[in-house]
Amino acid sequence: MSENRRPAGRAGSRAARALAALLLSVGLVGLAAGCGFDAQLLKPYTPSDGTNIDVGEDGVLKIRNVLVISRTKGEGILSTTIVSNQGEQLTGVTIAPQTLEGTAGAPVAATLPAPIALDPGVLKVLTNTQPLITVTAPELLAGSSATITMQFSKSGQVVINAPVVDGTVEPYSTISPAPAPAPATASPSPTPSATS
Repeated sequence: MSENRRPAGRAGSRAARALAALLLSVGLVGLAAGCGFDAQLLKPYTPSDGTNIDVGEDGVLKIRNVLVISRTKGEGILSTTIVSNQGEQLTGVTIAPQTLEGTAGAPVAATLPAPIALDPGVLKVLTNTQPLITVTAPELLAGSSATITMQFSKSGQVVINAPVVDGTVEPYSTISPAPAPAPATASPSPTPSATS
């Protein structure tokens, strides 16, 4: 009887080892399959259409979702969100459009009526600030890209390559310049009262 049990035990043991080896190899293949690939979940990222950049040590200035919104060829609105750990000012912006063929257009100064103050730790959304920062450049076209140079009072010059997006589609279609001021109306002159 003992002779009959030994082969069954050996066969069961061999099957268990084969199963363990199979499971181990499947696990190793699965683990090795991810090696060499940039798994998106392993890297921190900010989901957005635009470009993100940190400036200075420990990211003292964070510039997020930089892009140009264009509804008409040759015209654009700068869109970005900025937060600074220190008091800062955005003092100037130039935009150099890239053509679809990859050639660089001439840098054009964007309209920035006054420096934009960035209070420490406070998010500043440029498309919520009126008047908007706009640019006119013949090569500016939705679907292309642009080199944006932002000048800050403390952090200096920051150069960012960013996309030019179609401003006729949501969510960009809702961004608009401040409405024009209503024309001044003359106040009615007081009617003379009748005196007796």
